[in-house]
This record gives sequence, structure tokens and C-alpha cells, in this order.
Amino acid sequence: MRYQLTLLFALLSHFIFAQLTISGVVKNEEGKPISGANVTISPSTSDETLAYFITKSDGKYSIKIDNPSHETYEIKVRAMNYAFTSDLVNESSTNFDFTLQEKAIELKEVKLKESPIRKKGDTIAYDVSNFKDIKDRSIADVIKKMPGIEIENSGRILYQGESINKYYIEGMDLLGGKYALANENLSADAVDKVQILENHQPIKILDSLVYSSKAALDIKLKSKITYSGKAEVGLGASPLLYQANITPMLFTKKQQMIGSYQGNNHGNDVSRQLKTLSLEDFLNESEKFSNESWLSIAGVQTPNFDGERWLDNAINIGTWNHLFKLKKELDLRINLSYHNDFQKRFGETNTQYFLPTGDIFLNEIKKNYLQIESLNLKATLSQNSSKNYLENVLEFKGDWNSSRGNLYQNNNYISQKLAQPNREFSNQFKTIRKIGKQLITLRSLIAYKNYSENLSITPGVFTDFINNGTDYQNAFQQINFDKFSTNNFAEFSKGIKAFVLQSKIGIKYINHTMKSNLLADEQTINSSFENNTRWSTLNPYVENNFSYRKNRLNFSFGIPFQWYNLENNSFGNKTSYNCFYIEPKFNIGLEFSKFWKVSTSHNFSNDLGSLTRLHEGFILYRYNSIQQNDGNFNEVKKWNSSLRFEYKNPIKSRFINFGYSYNWSENNLIYNYSYNADASTVLEALNLKNHQKTHSVNAKISQYFSKIKTTFNLAGGYNFTTYDQLLNDDLIEIHNTILTSNFDASFRLLSWMTFEYKYGVTNYKNKLSGNSSSRSITNQIHQIGLHFFPADQHYIKLNFDLYVNDDSRLNPNSTFGDLMYRYSLKKKKIDFELSAYNLFNEKYFSQNSFSSNFEQRFIYKLRPTQIMLTTRFNF
Repeated sequence: MRYQLTLLFALLSHFIFAQLTISGVVKNEEGKPISGANVTISPSTSDETLAYFITKSDGKYSIKIDNPSHETYEIKVRAMNYAFTSDLVNESSTNFDFTLQEKAIELKEVKLKESPIRKKGDTIAYDVSNFKDIKDRSIADVIKKMPGIEIENSGRILYQGESINKYYIEGMDLLGGKYALANENLSADAVDKVQILENHQPIKILDSLVYSSKAALDIKLKSKITYSGKAEVGLGASPLLYQANITPMLFTKKQQMIGSYQGNNHGNDVSRQLKTLSLEDFLNESEKFSNESWLSIAGVQTPNFDGERWLDNAINIGTWNHLFKLKKELDLRINLSYHNDFQKRFGETNTQYFLPTGDIFLNEIKKNYLQIESLNLKATLSQNSSKNYLENVLEFKGDWNSSRGNLYQNNNYISQKLAQPNREFSNQFKTIRKIGKQLITLRSLIAYKNYSENLSITPGVFTDFINNGTDYQNAFQQINFDKFSTNNFAEFSKGIKAFVLQSKIGIKYINHTMKSNLLADEQTINSSFENNTRWSTLNPYVENNFSYRKNRLNFSFGIPFQWYNLENNSFGNKTSYNCFYIEPKFNIGLEFSKFWKVSTSHNFSNDLGSLTRLHEGFILYRYNSIQQNDGNFNEVKKWNSSLRFEYKNPIKSRFINFGYSYNWSENNLIYNYSYNADASTVLEALNLKNHQKTHSVNAKISQYFSKIKTTFNLAGGYNFTTYDQLLNDDLIEIHNTILTSNFDASFRLLSWMTFEYKYGVTNYKNKLSGNSSSRSITNQIHQIGLHFFPADQHYIKLNFDLYVNDDSRLNPNSTFGDLMYRYSLKKKKIDFELSAYNLFNEKYFSQNSFSSNFEQRFIYKLRPTQIMLTTRFNF
């Protein structure tokens, strides 16, 4: 026992006394103690720090090392404004004092640089100067390089893969959703920041009450009073080309204005700048102005690439947009636009129809001449404050479109002419007021449409079906259509802590009248080809919505009740239909970390289809398609579920989104496509339930590296759809699969060059039930952009586009090249540009595509090589 205790004490003594302790004082040359000196100890053979001590006001330090294993150690002393000093010690050392000599420390110059992306609350601010380079002119050129944001070919802006709900300039909505006009013409030099307003509620009185998952974009200008815009004129050859653009802009606290005239004939479809792009404004416009149409000519398929390669146009647009702040938060906005365009489209279509009874082949050589003319006038009076909301929108829209086409169908010549005049009026009133502790919303919409279509086809078609087998010279289809619609509701909203209760009661009423007649050589055929129909829909509805929002969690649950009374009166034969629907919907969102967000939505709805398709008499829709519907209402049940993940880290300039959606629908009617030997079709609606299912997956990663000013984007998508179709009385299930993958990068590492690369691949698969084999098409595109800056005022751009088809024998690969040289007078902000398009003089472009039960090969006639000299003045 004594031996064990002795051994234990020996071990304890070793651990207790095997320790190196060194202490001392750090002082200056005057003998005064130095506080804040950093004293460290390390082995004399390495820089490893074993212990450290920071001196107090008395200048004393004490450093201990347990179990010392080195013969010598180095003590290092550092202090601000004193020279560095050190000394060696060993295990026998116990006390060391240090005297430091004063020394001025020269600091390197520090330059502060603002982060390219900053986040504050729900606002993400992109600094324009970090993304802009020499070649950029409009703010759109800069925005498309910002991670998390993308601009589609239409001009629509997406944030994290979803459309923005508003586009503001200094917090004002001047354009009412038609924001491409500002985005493509506002000088990037005039913009300081581009802000993304997440979870943006456009109506201020609802801001803390009704949650919004959508984002808005706000342009922040450098000056409080900004006069900006663009002016350009250009001339070219092969053939004679021209372009002009004068777009002045004014932005102050009291008013905003954008006016523009643009015209060209070199393939630039500037009418996209007049399109409504933001989601909320698009939905409002869709309710006011419906898109009923029946008739068409055999058209040339529109290719999905730059119009300057293929579009033969002569376009002119004019627009004036002015917003006046009459009082604080009371605005008057005037939006006026006119569009006139004449287009020529030449191409060829080869179609193979896959039918249970055998395949049919159709060749069509087309020459189309389109005249597009439209006028739109809108006046909006709005008051948007935290206490009340009022908006009244009065709008007129007119279209005077016409088209004609020359068609060679399997070597048979057919002439087509179509006129489509259209006039629409609408007025929408909406107000939100506080009554006690709750809000009441009143809304009223009234809209009227007058529309007609006249289609002439020579020689006459469907001879056996229309004219008892006797040839005739001309088929003439007439349609006259009128529509009156109104939607009125009152909604009550009340917040109870984190809960919001909303209850809406309203009524919709729609009345259509349609008269049609098909003439053969100006003679009425029989009643089977006439329609005199009136439809009316009375739709009372009630909707209760419950929502909760607290911290990072929000969810909502809605229970709409819909009741429909539909009447169809055709030649005095009246039928009616009554139905009652419950359409539940559920949404939930959770921000489960600082950067991650997940959301899911589920809803069930009913759709009665387009009532304009209810016609018992036959209508000649196009030269090879004649249709009728026996008057039954088309009832469609729909279910939609979606799941979405988002990651955003503005500090690291990284944005990721991933989404999955499932759509299911059941339709009580199905169209039977009866194909004749020449591929002409007779469509008849039959009472037969059929289904459609769609699975969709999409993902995107966007990353910006500020040190090398480089943006990377990687995206992919998968879509699988199955649906039923009747082909020559046989019920077929069709399977369509679409796989897409896209990558793009912009490298700006070198001051004298920028390199851009885009790659996209799309794979289509199509299969019909009963057929063991499936058909597949893969199309690829490579786009390379080289931007050179050889000197301060000089800029050279070289673009190469390569379209690769999997069947290069039928669809040869196409290579396009463009070259542009720009000389800039910086002080006067004037650019002189010399451009050459289609350097390799590609004359045709061909590509395959699938659609339900047929495959089509499109051949487009392209614009020839053309050269253009342009002078541009940005202000």
C-alpha cells in the first residue's frame, strides 16, 4: 500500500512540477509599462504558438507551458508603434523583462469597395457599377448578368425562376407591366442600383395583412431629376435597310415620362416592348380583354431565335407614357401606344401524321403576308397609401389585323385571305377602406368586345363534305361576335394577431353572341354550316381565406364556393346547365434558415372551357380543318400540386432554386380527329371522359464571382405528360417527354476582352400507346460571344451561333456569325456602329418538332447577309 501511494505521489509531482512559467514586464525606453502588448511563446525551431498573453496597464505578463518538450523557446513581443523584439529562454528561465523601442508603422493604403450585392430586410440591392462594362448601353444589358435574375427573349424578368409582379422606377409604376420599354432604352449610366423587393405587396394598405411571395424590381437612379433616353438612326443594304429610335425619358419626384417612336425593317420586333409582362398586370388584362378567335391561314412556324436572322418586317411603333403625382400618393397615369407592322414569312412544312389506320404525309409550301395594326389607350387614376387604396382604369383596345397567304399543298395551289377587326372597352374600379379594425374591398369590372372574322379560301375546300362532291371556286367563312362581361365583389379582411381572415362575396356575368355562316361561291349551303348562338354565364361565388404569418412561417387556406348557371340558346333551342363547385386551395412557406426557403401549394379547381367552342354548326377554321361542337358544356376538373426550394446568399452572390409540380385534369369532352387522305380534318366533340397528367421538374444555379467579374448559370428541366386523344375513332394515349439543359457564362477577367458562352440542349420524346417504339428529337445550340476592347473608344463584337440537329441529313446544322465595330465619343455619348449580320449567308434553317400525334419538319427562309451603319446617342 505504501509503495502504491509513493508511486501515485511521484506521478502527481511529475504532472504538477513539469511546467515552464516565464513572467516579466514590458516597458518602453523611459521605463513606463506598455499595455496591450502581445507576448507569445513558441519553440525555437518553429513558428507554432504554444501560449500567449496580452499585457494590462501595469505591463506585466505571465506565460505557462505544461509538459515542456523543447530545450529552448522563443518569446516574441509585439506592440503598436513599437519595434518587434524577441529572446530565447530555456527550462531554467523564470523572469524576462523587455524594453521596446518606439517605431512609426507605415500602413498600406486601404481602398474600400462596395459589395456588388447587399441585403437589408426583404430588399436585395445590386450595384450596377460592379456588373456594367464598356459594351453595355441599356440597363437590360446589365440586369441579365446579375445572379438570380434572368431576362427571357420576350423581355420578361424572372427572379429565382418566377416572374416579378411589378417593375418600378424610383418606386413608381409608370408602365403598368409593359416594362421592356424602359428596360431596353434606359441608359445604364443613369442607374445606381437595381433592387429586388422580396415578398412584395403592391397595395400598401395590405402590406402587413396579406402576404405576397412574389418579388418586384425597382430601378434606383443616380440623380433625383433624371433626363435620359436613346436616339438612333441607321441605314443598311441587301436589301435597303433602315432603323430609327427616339425614346426620351424624364424622372422627377412629381412626374415620370417615357415617349418613344421606333421603326425598322431589319427584323427587330420592337413591338415586344408594348407587351404586358408583369404577372399581376397580365392577369388583370387577361380578364378584361379575352382572346377569342376561330379562323386562321396556314402559317409559317415562328422559329425560336433572333428575329434579325429571319423576320422580314416593316414595323413602326409609337408610345407615350406619363405619370403625374396630383397629390401625395394620388397618381394619374396615361398610357398610349400604336403598332403597325407588315411582315413577309416564307417557309415549308413537312408533316407526318401517325394514325392507327396508317401514316399520312403532308407537304406545304407557304408564303404569308401579315398586316398588324393596333391602338391601345389607358387612363389610370390611383391612390395607394397605408390608409386607403383606390384605382380606376379606363381602357380602349382596337385591332385591325389582316393576312393573306399563298399555299402549295401537295402541289395544289390555295389562296387564303383573313380579316380580323376587333374593338374592346373596359373599366375597372377598385377601392379598399378601413372600417373600424377591418378592411373592406369593393371591385367592379365592366368589359365589352365587338369582333369579326372573315376567311376566304380559293379554290373551295372539303368539296365532298360542303358541296356534295361538286367543285366550287371559293369558300367564305363569316363570324360576328359580341361579348359583355362584368365581375363585382366585396371582400372583408380582418387581422387577429398573426391570423388574417378574408371573406369575399361576388357575382360574375358573361353574355356572348356569335353568328356565323359558310358560303360556297357566295351562296348559303345549309343550316349545318350556320350558327346563331347566345351563351350566358351567371356565376355567384363566395370565398373564405384563412392565413397565418409569424416569424419565418406563413400559410393560407382558402375555400371558394362557385355556382354556375349556363344557358345556350341556338336557333331558339334553349339548354341550361347548373353546377356547384368547392375549390379548396392551400399554400405554406417556411424560411428554415437565413438562406433557405421552402414552399408548397395545392389547389383544386373547375373550368368550363371556352364557351366560344360551343357551336352546333360547322365552322371552317382553316383551309384543311372544319369543326363543330354539339353544344355540350366542356367541364374540366383540375388538381395542381407544387413544391419549391430556394437558396439565396447575396454575400456570396449565390442563388439556387428547385421546383417540382404535378398537374392532373379530367375532361368530360374529347375531340375526335377524323383525318382524310389529304390530311384535312373534321373535328367533332364527343361525351367521353379523358385525362391528362403532367410531372415537371426544374432547377437553376446562379453564381457571380466579383473578383473576376464572372457570372455562371446552370439550369435544367424535365417534363412528362400523358393524355388521351381520339384519332379516326380510336382512343390513343399519348406520352410526351421534354428534357432541357442550359449553361451560360460571362467571363470578364481581362480588361481588353470579355468571353461569353451559352449552351442549350432539348430532347423531345413522343410515344403512342400500342406502338412499342418511341420517336426522339434532340436539338442543340452553342452560342459564343467575343467582345474586344483594343483601345479606350473602340469595341469589337463577334458572335457565333451553331444549331446542331440529331438528323443532319434532313436538317443540316446551321452556323451564324455576326460582326460589329463601335467607335464611341465618350464626352458626347455618341456611338457609331458598323454591323454585319449572317456573315456566312445561311439561306434556310430547318428543324423538327413533335406535337401530339404528328411530327413536323419546318424550313424557314432567312434574311441574307446584311450590313448596317448606325449612329446612337445615349442621354
